Amino acid sequence: MSSFFLMLGFFTRLPVPCPEYTEQRYRRGVPMLPLVGVLVGGLLAGVFVLLESLPVALTSLLVFVLYLYITGGLHLDGLADSFDALFSSRDREGVLRIMDDPQIGSFGVLGLIISSAAYLILFSMVDWPALLLFPIIGKCTPAIAANIAPYIRPGGMAELFCSSASRGVAILAVALGLAACAAFWFISPAYLVAGAVALAASVLLTFRIKNLLGGITGDILGLICEAAHLLFLLVCVLNF
Repeated sequence: MSSFFLMLGFFTRLPVPCPEYTEQRYRRGVPMLPLVGVLVGGLLAGVFVLLESLPVALTSLLVFVLYLYITGGLHLDGLADSFDALFSSRDREGVLRIMDDPQIGSFGVLGLIISSAAYLILFSMVDWPALLLFPIIGKCTPAIAANIAPYIRPGGMAELFCSSASRGVAILAVALGLAACAAFWFISPAYLVAGAVALAASVLLTFRIKNLLGGITGDILGLICEAAHLLFLLVCVLNF
């Protein structure tokens, strides 16, 4: 249980008891990352249901603000850094240098604007099961990516995460993500379709970035996670 709380402390801003950090405890927590998604999704879905009587646009905005608060914008920060780097038209070393730069550039700003607008629109068009499921699917993608491409930026927690995400952890993540989606088959098969599409797309995106950079970084993991979130929600909307 202490490893799960450690994961919550790293990947959310929820006020939970945070045990003392040890590398062993962190490694034990890596397979539990999809369960962090369950908690995040449960909070978002619960608030969405409570606010259903409000205008749709306002509900969407409040749910998005809650998403930002719970996650601290962790993966969106990676998305912004990745946009700055990948759209810079630099060589591999230049791309990695830009990712190391703490300042955000114009492409990063555009990435945040586009992704935020997409969240607001998609949140206004989905029902509560999609809000429960999209963080679960997103939290499955880092383990998948870590088994496709090597980690290429020495040091940091992302390197430890990738070295701890074995093939078994990735298979477990995929199984948990798809099982969660399949549990809502009685409402609509769209959730399972969306989950499968989002996970498959994360594989393709990882391979594409591997070809460009030779591997992945923590920022790239954030980009892949956010891309999976948005694609999952989009497929849910298109299938209803």
